[in-house]
Amino acid sequence: RSVRRSEDRMSNEAAQYVPGFEANLKLMPQQANSRLVQGVLADLNHTKPGTLFNADDLDVDNEPELEVTTRIPNSPEGEFNHLRRVGFFKAFQKGKFLEDLEVVRMLEDPTSAGMASMMNAKHRATDDFIIDGMFAPSRNGQNGETAVAFPGANIIDVTDRSFLHDAEVVPGSGNLPLTIGKLIAAKVRLDETELEGDRFFACSAVQLGNLLSSTPATSSDYANVKRLAEGDTNTFMGFTFIRSQRLKSPAANVRRCAAWIKDALQYKERPIKNARITQREDKSYRWYAYYEVERGMVRRYDAGVLGVDCAENVF
Repeated sequence: RSVRRSEDRMSNEAAQYVPGFEANLKLMPQQANSRLVQGVLADLNHTKPGTLFNADDLDVDNEPELEVTTRIPNSPEGEFNHLRRVGFFKAFQKGKFLEDLEVVRMLEDPTSAGMASMMNAKHRATDDFIIDGMFAPSRNGQNGETAVAFPGANIIDVTDRSFLHDAEVVPGSGNLPLTIGKLIAAKVRLDETELEGDRFFACSAVQLGNLLSSTPATSSDYANVKRLAEGDTNTFMGFTFIRSQRLKSPAANVRRCAAWIKDALQYKERPIKNARITQREDKSYRWYAYYEVERGMVRRYDAGVLGVDCAENVF
């Protein structure tokens, strides 16, 4: 009986740390430690019920104005073309065993090693979800019944040389890493859409290194590229650069970087739910921390998102 009372006391003591644990998990999005969340339309505390959310827009109005040729003309007739993309929420869970009650107490402190580890993992999971959503099929229709694949025409090929500078030091044929020419190609593609908004470019450390090595020191762009590669600035050619090592590889030795307009991507996240710190009966009463989170993502405008395939090689 005394053993049972001791277990109940420990369980009640652990329960007082749950609010701090949950608060720390909720704090993460506000700190914007996810590298990519800054580049999307983000609602990090979405509380509306349902398994999906709508991204509603009006299509471009290309109907011409009608010249008035009579004193009392007929009124022109037209309708707005409504567009709807649908994002679906997906639930994710995470659980970690804790060594003892002292480690449980540490979860109240967001700077503790255990809490920091769980927070960082959640940030990386958010970035993975956003990256996947950039290029995954989007859903059209009232309830997202129609799948829309990412357009192949929106991928700048790994061999693209359409806007290479004459001075760029690259091979004459074959795959290319990130070059100034590919950045210009991405800029031109986005300019052609006439979509407005902040522009972002995500690439890995290798791409930044390749960009620097392919830009001659005599080029007027060299100083800006060097500052970008060294982390002294994160802007170049109208893009805010985000370095991520989590971008996907569509082929061997190729990394798919991304160029996009902020309004083209919408991300929603629900508040942390089912945050628990408890003793697991099925695991010899070891302490255990658990939470669930729901995320949703939709590509609102296909034209506003580009894949930029880059070879991962060093000259």
